[in-house]
Amino acid sequence: MNTGILYLEAAKREMFDSFLLNNTNYYYRMEDGKIDCIKRMQPDPPWAYIKQGPNQNCQFWHHVLFDQFFKRQRVPIACQNCWKVVVFPRDIEELFACYALIHELGIPGKCGTEIDRPNSPRLYGAYFYNNSLEDGLACYDLVKRKLERDKEYEVGVLGCNLKVRLNNGYDKPIGFILKRGCTEFEQACGDSTKWTFDDEQIELERIITNAFAQDVILARQGDNQLARVFYRWIHGAYRIGDEKYKLFTNGNVMYEPPVTYHDMDPDRLKEVMEAAKRAPR
Repeated sequence: MNTGILYLEAAKREMFDSFLLNNTNYYYRMEDGKIDCIKRMQPDPPWAYIKQGPNQNCQFWHHVLFDQFFKRQRVPIACQNCWKVVVFPRDIEELFACYALIHELGIPGKCGTEIDRPNSPRLYGAYFYNNSLEDGLACYDLVKRKLERDKEYEVGVLGCNLKVRLNNGYDKPIGFILKRGCTEFEQACGDSTKWTFDDEQIELERIITNAFAQDVILARQGDNQLARVFYRWIHGAYRIGDEKYKLFTNGNVMYEPPVTYHDMDPDRLKEVMEAAKRAPR
């Protein structure tokens, strides 16, 4: 038995102590010593998750492997096989239309606001997930045919029957692309056609993956959480001046605009000034 390498093998796993100290929602679970996390839904997500793939372990691949262990310098191997069709809604009506379209197609996907993402120039986004380039190209063609039909989409949410349309009031059809992996990967690691991995990464991912619980939970958002998502979408649309938010408020404005005095009728302005003089100081 070769005991001389025991220390080196043990040292490989010292990285887990640092990870656990810096991520207190992770812990060694009692039954098998695997590293697991406290499982809970994000309370205020920008995304509506319509469908999740059965092996789609994005939390582990992106936020554990990429962010924590690879320090954003390597793209996880599984993520190199992720191909996304991304649609760019121009207003909140098109965002809800994309939400209905993802439901209709039954492809794993999400959609939501990108207003607060510091690394995205877009206001809204809709994502369709695929596990190979071939599937991604086929999905792109399918989505392309759907988007170019200028169709009204219908979906029931929270007891409301929404009918929303793409390309409503626009000269050009809605934009969309096929891309590889998460935006953060290409921004940190460069051109996605040049992504690769070596034996060292294969071994490191094996060690890390074996240390973590790989129980992929097919999480579903309940009505209360979806209500929060849609509430945030509508408020976000108002905040950026997307007037189509009124389609979802029965035509009512979110807040009344301020009274302006620079363009007020002179007689009315005089009345206001006289009233202001009488006010106690």
